[in-house]
Amino acid sequence: MSAAKRRSPRPPPTAPRRAHSRAAPRGSAQSLDRVALLAHQLRTPLSAINALAQGLIRRADRLGTTDIQAKAEKIWRASLRLDELIDTILSYTRATAGGIVLNPSEFNPDELIRRVCREQSGQEPSRPFQVQIRGLPEIVIGDPILLEQALVIVLSNAMKYSPPERPIDIAASRKGGMIRILVKDRGIGIPERDMAFIMQPFFRGRNAKALPGTGLGLSLAWYILKLHGGDLEIDSQEGRGTKVTMVVPQTNATGLSYSI
Repeated sequence: MSAAKRRSPRPPPTAPRRAHSRAAPRGSAQSLDRVALLAHQLRTPLSAINALAQGLIRRADRLGTTDIQAKAEKIWRASLRLDELIDTILSYTRATAGGIVLNPSEFNPDELIRRVCREQSGQEPSRPFQVQIRGLPEIVIGDPILLEQALVIVLSNAMKYSPPERPIDIAASRKGGMIRILVKDRGIGIPERDMAFIMQPFFRGRNAKALPGTGLGLSLAWYILKLHGGDLEIDSQEGRGTKVTMVVPQTNATGLSYSI
């Protein structure tokens, strides 16, 4: 299959609500489906934490140090997943209400990128992370907290949708007045027919429905970059992997107005 390429996909505007009463049940059903999806995604790590903690309580006197450490690590990873889900849901809710605004400050982009990569790779120590950063300015102006969140989303997706033994490539460079951060995985990729919808909130690709996720991450990352006057570019091929490029201006002190 030829590579499915689409740059700067923007979620299509929400369809206007119909005036007649028959539109309401459909909208209500869709809202219930989304709530059910979020509840299911939150329940999965909670169930893991609950089961592992109960196992520790019941077998504490029979477990060795190695077993306890292994179970504690699984609880830690499940709690990280839960925290990530809650953070994404809260941020999406704020974005739809126009509650996310930039808090610009000066920061070192090299340090931010390396720190986020180090923290994410710590969740999967056996996975190779290949980081290449060239020619970035020492100082840029933007919202480092929001940009970190966008990078975490993109890296988490790369890890989630690729086998743990396959490397993640991260390359950052400056072109003109723009910072470009490329994240490349060698995972399941995005089907070509799904590319037009991949930025829509709650949308999940056909080959990703069995994997954990809310379908909110990419739309939230896109929103954060748009607030900075930047963009999100996606290049993917099903079965071969995905390249996501975060594009952000070197200087952004005011932000722009966008909505999901």
